Amino acid sequence: MSSTTATDKILLFDLPAELVSKILVHAVLARGIKRAFRLRLVCKRFSQEIQPVIFESRLLDDLYTEKVLPDWYIENDHGASKFWHSYLVYRVQNEISKPPQRRYLDIGLVAERVCEETGADVGATIETLCWPALQQGTNPGSNSKLEKELPNPDLDLLCAAAYLNLIPIAKRLLQEGHSPHSKSLLFSSPMKLAAWAGNAQMLEIFQDHVPEMEGLDPAPVFNYNWRGKVGPASISGAAIRGDIDMVRLAVYPPSRAAPDSTDFVGEAFGSVDRRSSTGNALSLAQWATRDVEVYKYLESFFSESNNLSHTLAKHARLGNLEMVRHLLDAGADTRGVSGRNENPLIEACRRCHEDVVDLLLERGADPNFDGDEERIQEGNPIAIAAASGSLTIVRKLLGHGADLCHEDVGIEMGYHALNAAVHLEHTDMVKFLVAAGVDLGVYGETILKSALSQGLDSMVEILRGEGVTLS
Repeated sequence: MSSTTATDKILLFDLPAELVSKILVHAVLARGIKRAFRLRLVCKRFSQEIQPVIFESRLLDDLYTEKVLPDWYIENDHGASKFWHSYLVYRVQNEISKPPQRRYLDIGLVAERVCEETGADVGATIETLCWPALQQGTNPGSNSKLEKELPNPDLDLLCAAAYLNLIPIAKRLLQEGHSPHSKSLLFSSPMKLAAWAGNAQMLEIFQDHVPEMEGLDPAPVFNYNWRGKVGPASISGAAIRGDIDMVRLAVYPPSRAAPDSTDFVGEAFGSVDRRSSTGNALSLAQWATRDVEVYKYLESFFSESNNLSHTLAKHARLGNLEMVRHLLDAGADTRGVSGRNENPLIEACRRCHEDVVDLLLERGADPNFDGDEERIQEGNPIAIAAASGSLTIVRKLLGHGADLCHEDVGIEMGYHALNAAVHLEHTDMVKFLVAAGVDLGVYGETILKSALSQGLDSMVEILRGEGVTLS
C-alpha cells in the first residue's frame, strides 16, 4: 500500500459546509455537552458553528436548568440566559418530535393564537414569549407535568396577553371568567407577568377585576395562597423588573378599598413583620430585585432589618455590582453569614464576576478565606476561580495576596487550583499555575494519573513537558 502524501490529505474545512456540520453534530453526540463546548476553543470556525450544532443535536432537551436559571431575570449570567432563550426559540420553531414535547408545542400554539388575533409575526412573538416561559420551557420535567393536566389554552393566551400588553384580548378573557391570578404550567400568573413587563394599565385592569382580598391568614409565614388587588405575584413581578413605580402600583392599587392608606394589607407601614405571610411576600420580592432603589423601598416597610450578609452572598453570586456595593456600604460582612457556606468572594469567583471580585477585594475580603469558627466553607477563592475557568480572577487573587501554599484539610490550595485547571483542559491556566509555584514534585503525579484516566491528552502532554512522570 502506498503511503499518503501531504497533498493526498483532505482537510476538514475543505469539505462542504453541510458535511462539516454533520461531522460536528456526531462529534457533539459522541463527546457530550461539556466537552462539546470546549470545541469552541479549537479555532474561530468551531467557535462560530458549535452553537447551532449543539442545538441540532438536541442534547439540551434532557438537561435540567433549575441550577442554571433559577434567578436568570436578575443575574449577570454572562450570556447563559440568552443562550438558553435561543435554544428554546429554536426548539419551539423546530418541534418535530414524535410525540411532540408539550412544552415546545404549547408555546408555539399560544404564539399562533396571538398572531391570529393581532396579525403579529409568529417568529417574533415566539421569541418574546420564550422569555417569560424560559424556566419551564427549558426544563424537561415540564413535559410530565403538562401531560398530567388538561390543556388550558385560554389561560396561556391570557398570560401572553398580560405580557404583550394585549388589552382587548385580556378584557375578553376576563369577561369569560378567567382569573388573572391563575398560574399556567408554562408561565407565571397574568398578574405577575403584567407587572414584570411594566404594563401598568394591564395591571390596573386586573386589579379592578379581582376581589379586595381572599385566602389571607397573616399568621403562617409560608402562606402563598393569599391574593387580591394586592398580592405576592404582582409585587414580585414589579420587583424583578426593578421599576419603583410598578412596585408602588402593585403594593398600593388605586382600586383598593382605602386608596389613601399607607398600610400594607392591614399592617402599618414601617411595622410589617417579616415572619407574617404578608411580610414574607415583601421579603421574597425584595430578594428578587437587583435594583437598589426598589430594595431600599421594600426594606422601609419592615420593623426589623434584613440579614445583610446573607443578601450580600446572593448578589455576589448573581454578579449584581450595585447591590453588592450598597450592602457593603450598609455594613454587610465580607466573610459571609455565620453557620452558612456562602462566602461572597467565593460566590463571585464561582460565577466569574470580575467586577464584584474587584470590589470585594478592595473592601477587604480575604483571598485565602476557607472558613472560620463561625462560618462553614468548602473550598477557597483561588481554587474556585480555577474550577470556574477564570484565569483573570486567579491573577487578581494572587495579586491581592492569595497563597497557593495555603492549606485546606492538609492539601495546598495550589493543588486544588491546578487539578481543577487540568480537568477543564485550560492550557493557559495550567501553565500559569505551574509558573506561579504549584509544587509538581508533590502533586504532579496524582494529577497526571487523573488526566490519563480521563483521556485528557493535551494535559498529559503539558504535565510530562514539565517533568512529571509516573513512579
